[in-house]
Amino acid sequence: TNIPTSERTCSTDGRPFQVCLAINMSGSLCNGRTGALCIGCPQIMPSSDAEESYCRDMGVSYSSCCNNFATVKALTSVIVNWLGDLPAGKSFSVVEFASDARVVSGLSSTAQTLATIGQLTFSGGLDNHASAIQMCQQTLSSSSLEKRVIVLITDGETGVPDHVAEGATEAAAYFAKADGIFIIPVLVSPDPPDTNEGATTLLSRISSDGQVFDFTDNNMSSARQVQEQLLNHVSCLRG
Repeated sequence: TNIPTSERTCSTDGRPFQVCLAINMSGSLCNGRTGALCIGCPQIMPSSDAEESYCRDMGVSYSSCCNNFATVKALTSVIVNWLGDLPAGKSFSVVEFASDARVVSGLSSTAQTLATIGQLTFSGGLDNHASAIQMCQQTLSSSSLEKRVIVLITDGETGVPDHVAEGATEAAAYFAKADGIFIIPVLVSPDPPDTNEGATTLLSRISSDGQVFDFTDNNMSSARQVQEQLLNHVSCLRG
């Protein structure tokens, strides 16, 4: 799909870029606000109603666990496809995070990255945004390219307050930005959806320009607007 040129605020300068995708797979994406960590995606049946469960949604693949995380994977694939269409050299790395973060794949092609995203398996756990940013920075630190971007895809939940030291996320973002990396947060909804003003505030502080791309309605039809904004961002970045 081509983006209408009228919606672009600048032209792509053709310089190559690298993007690290930090993908949240913590329990808050699937736990129905029960506080469950959903580690391993169990099917938990509340005693009050044996017809419903939380963590695992019926009809969703085991690897995706719940509809919400399946949507996160779909959105991430859309982001990669759209950025992959830019007329410039590009590569992507993938970091998954919950209580901790790990590099799933180093800098790779668009096709390889899409395959990696498709194979992601939900882990459950808490939310460690600081570690996610640090792992992404590691995948980009060996590059001399001026255009290096972290796309942080998260519901913005912070998990248990003492799991990550206060200010650790903002500190990690500060050092990544000092290294010349541009941070773009994409806010997805926890389960069930709600307006998380605290998450928006946190993400706006770690964003390189204060902007947070809101995808909390979990409606794939809104992906086009999010992608157009992201494409403008990456196209307009100046080293």
